[in-house]
Amino acid sequence: MGRGRIRKKQMSSDSDSEGSSLPPKNKKSKQSIPSDEDDDDEMVVEASTSAASRKRANKNSTSNFYRKTCENPSNELTVQSPFSRCGKIISIRLRNFMCHSNLYIEFGPNINFLVGSNGSGKSAVITALALGLAGSARATSRASSIQKLIKNGETNATIELTLCNTGLRPFKPEIFGPQITVVRHIRQSSSTYEMKDAHKRSVYKKLEEIRRMCLFFGISVENPIFVLNQEASREFLKDLEPASNYKLLMKATQLDRCAISLTQCHEQRERYSYDLDMLKMKKDRLEHLCNEEEDKLRILKNKETIKVQLKEANTMLAWLKVNRIQADLTKMEHTLQIIEKKNADLSQKTTQKNLTQDTFSQQLQKCEETKQQIQEKYQAQDAKLRAAKRIVQDCLYQFSSIRAGIKNVEKRLKEEQTTFDGCQKHMKNYHADYSEVKRLRELNNATLATLKEKVEESNNLISRLRNEQNDIKNRIPATKERVEFVKNEISKLQNTEQNLQWEMDSLLRNKSNKMSVYGENAMKVAIALKAQYSGSNAHHMPRGPIGMYITVPNSKYRDLIENQLAHCLRSYIVSTDKDRISLRALLQKSYSSGMPTIVTSAFTSRVYDVSKYRVQARAPNTMVLMDLIRCDDPVVMNYLIDTMRIETVLVTDSKETAELLTSNTENVPHNLSRVLVPNLKLEYCPSPNYAVYSIHVAAARYIQVNVDDRIQQLKAEQSSLQERGAIMQPQYIEAKRMLDIDLQEINKKKELINAHHSENTRAMQKIMDIENFEYRELPALDVLETHLNSSREKMEKCKQEREQFEEQLRDINERKTKAEEDVTIEQSAIDNLNKKASSVETEAQELQNKMRDLDRNYEENQRRYNQTNELMQSMLKSKRELQSDLEKARKDAQKVGDYIETNKTEERILDKISNYKAKMKHFESMNIVSEEVERKLASLRDNLKAHSDNLGHILNIVEKLRIAYHTRAQRFQRSRFHFFTMVQFQFKQALVCRQFEGDLEPNHREKTLDISVYPPSGNKTSNTRSLSGGERSFTTVSLLKGLWSTSDHPFYFLDEYDVFTDEVNRTFITKLLIQEGLDYQNRQYCFLTPQDTKVDANHLITVHKLEAPEH
Repeated sequence: MGRGRIRKKQMSSDSDSEGSSLPPKNKKSKQSIPSDEDDDDEMVVEASTSAASRKRANKNSTSNFYRKTCENPSNELTVQSPFSRCGKIISIRLRNFMCHSNLYIEFGPNINFLVGSNGSGKSAVITALALGLAGSARATSRASSIQKLIKNGETNATIELTLCNTGLRPFKPEIFGPQITVVRHIRQSSSTYEMKDAHKRSVYKKLEEIRRMCLFFGISVENPIFVLNQEASREFLKDLEPASNYKLLMKATQLDRCAISLTQCHEQRERYSYDLDMLKMKKDRLEHLCNEEEDKLRILKNKETIKVQLKEANTMLAWLKVNRIQADLTKMEHTLQIIEKKNADLSQKTTQKNLTQDTFSQQLQKCEETKQQIQEKYQAQDAKLRAAKRIVQDCLYQFSSIRAGIKNVEKRLKEEQTTFDGCQKHMKNYHADYSEVKRLRELNNATLATLKEKVEESNNLISRLRNEQNDIKNRIPATKERVEFVKNEISKLQNTEQNLQWEMDSLLRNKSNKMSVYGENAMKVAIALKAQYSGSNAHHMPRGPIGMYITVPNSKYRDLIENQLAHCLRSYIVSTDKDRISLRALLQKSYSSGMPTIVTSAFTSRVYDVSKYRVQARAPNTMVLMDLIRCDDPVVMNYLIDTMRIETVLVTDSKETAELLTSNTENVPHNLSRVLVPNLKLEYCPSPNYAVYSIHVAAARYIQVNVDDRIQQLKAEQSSLQERGAIMQPQYIEAKRMLDIDLQEINKKKELINAHHSENTRAMQKIMDIENFEYRELPALDVLETHLNSSREKMEKCKQEREQFEEQLRDINERKTKAEEDVTIEQSAIDNLNKKASSVETEAQELQNKMRDLDRNYEENQRRYNQTNELMQSMLKSKRELQSDLEKARKDAQKVGDYIETNKTEERILDKISNYKAKMKHFESMNIVSEEVERKLASLRDNLKAHSDNLGHILNIVEKLRIAYHTRAQRFQRSRFHFFTMVQFQFKQALVCRQFEGDLEPNHREKTLDISVYPPSGNKTSNTRSLSGGERSFTTVSLLKGLWSTSDHPFYFLDEYDVFTDEVNRTFITKLLIQEGLDYQNRQYCFLTPQDTKVDANHLITVHKLEAPEH
């Protein structure tokens, strides 16, 4: 059912002829680029089934091309034949490869669909393509070695690929011609390559030539965007992880190779830097050797110079001593001058105390007299200021009083004017107003009686409705409690039933494993522990679950013992904290919830000797709990002894025996902690804390439980739970129905109460409005006339009073202004007096402080004077001694030599003297030949010059390499930004086809690429895991389309692109991929799908259908 020819047959004893494998020759013809609107209308039709139909399709397309060219002159441009590009796959032949015995496929030049059900060998084609073009078997994810891909029962396999070698850049056309055939022979021991020309003649048999051809054509079969196999496609469609996305984009754009090259360059540069450091160290050593030889030469040639230098150093040392003593003497003289000056000051202070104190007393007396004069002037001025302020206050009081009188007069005038105007208005409308007031009174009284009756009826109705509503509300809590109780019980039953089903499934899957009763997680943990503690470390393996180590020989007591040990049967015992941490990590990894507990206890090889602490079973039919338990592992048995004290517990079937042993202190056996009566499910605590408790004894589910019995037990429990659920479901429905009815009744009552309440509110508002209505009072006519005349007289009197008050107000304002001017003048004079008084006070305070300081410091000055005098005498004596030492040192220095000025320290001069003496001694002790030293020095200088020149040349080269590295790194970053931007743009353009929104967010530091996709449904998400299978496949194809736009390749093979899609998404994605092929006709596309596709085969589209291989 395909356009391409697919041949499948069994291998015969006779080899196939060379001519049988030759593909048909390509017919070159001019082809038009189909328009977008034709693609959408003619996409899904039946594929042609024969070569004749293919020829008809080519003829029809040619006639359509000429017709369109005549109708639209813009279509005059023609496209070169798509097969005229180097690197396209013309055909592939597989012999004994994977599931194929003999498969031949002739690919179309542009778009190919390879359709076949699972197991038909589609993935074998894409695997053969990768292996045939120098790919590795491990990279295909199909096998760890290529020999495992040979068909079962065969000893060898062959992959034969025919590639186009016509186009812009053919590979050695003079040797191979228009086609190149690559053959890979696979044997059990090895595999070989062979390259043939267009006439099937063998040309090369080296792998390097095939890689050179792939590099020449730009073929990269290990790049997943060019050849995306089944495993990579499924993993990519499933995960879309940011790190994988980033790695894919880097590999697709071959930026990963650039990054690896840059990293290698950086590492090489680090190695060169280390080598340079070693060369610099070598240069330093040569320089040091040269300096040593030069020193030797200088010693040989300058022996007398060293002697002179030694003498000069001794002279400098002697004069340096003279300079040091002279400096000390100068410092001492300077210090003496300071002390003498200070001594003179102290002497003056002690001798002139009385004179200074009299002077301060006279100045203080003058200050007091001045203060007294200022105080007298201040008091007189203050009296004047207070008189002026009293005048101002009186004026302000009179002013405010008159203003209040004016306001009172104006108020009375306004009131009388209002009364006058009202009397005039009432006199005009007297008769009409009286009739209107009477009518309103009668109307309001009738309305008020009606409204009160209506309010009383509504209140009675509201009271009745509220009583009914409260009765229903009182029933609701009980109903809700019943509904919640039944609902919770049903939920518990469902959860319990589900847990029982999970446990049964686990038991059925692991029926042969005794540990299956503890769950699959426990079995996984056991396997991991055995692997971790294998060999000599096995005795340190944690013990658990503890129930696996416990058996009960007497089945009668199995249920009792399991219930007594229930809390620890699933637990684990470890010996060290390290093992506990390791086991906890393992349990957290295996258990999502309900993780078993871990107990840390020392591992011992023997069970504890509990004979001293064991209770004795002297009564008949009485046993110790420890005797009923059988445990071969001493670690587990010791744990039960430590935690459960099983050696102190008695078990009996007689209630009387239990009461006898526990009720009376005299009868309690030694070391007894409790007595268990399993048949009555009772537990007795011995006296003096005598007590009886009931215990729960459920059927055992861990200790010595048979898997089949446990499954039957679970099924019985499940059936019981289902029966209870079936009984409780109608109860829940009935209780829920009653609750809904009560709630509806409450809402109805509430609505009626609110309606009546609203009516009452409106009626009460109307009643209040009527009762508060104010009727106009209508006085008698003669009273109005009397009020009118009285108001007129009062108005005239008020106007006269206002004029009098205004005249008094003007007089008061004049007096107030004059008094304020006097206050300002007097206040200014007082401020001046305050300033003078403050100045005199400050001066007097300073004089008093000086007098106090004079008395306080007299004794201190006297003491300091005596001390300085003693110090001065001591320093004069030291000065005379220094002068004597200076004279002696100067005479000694003159004997050594004349004065030599130097700025060197004494330590440095002594070091030089020691160095000179050592050199002289060394020179005298060694026998050095001058000619040998000069010859060795010349050789070292030549080596140093050559090494320095070489080092400088290398440094220059390294610096150029560093600049080139940084330049390329910047170019790499710009290229990376460019490629990522192109992919992002093409990705968004592809998403727009389905009204999707999305974005690519690269993080180059973390090396991640986050894909955010927003479907048109409005359920926006940035997590691709939440997308459906179709949306995920569409996102993947959109990303691949963006990646294809950044990297050109002769062919693109995509396996199972629609594995997670439905029919609608598959059709849309197929259209998108076909449009990609039509847009880039110089490329070859092959899409592998297990789904049957309906695509119209034409001169650009080829459909291949694979049948299930014959076995």
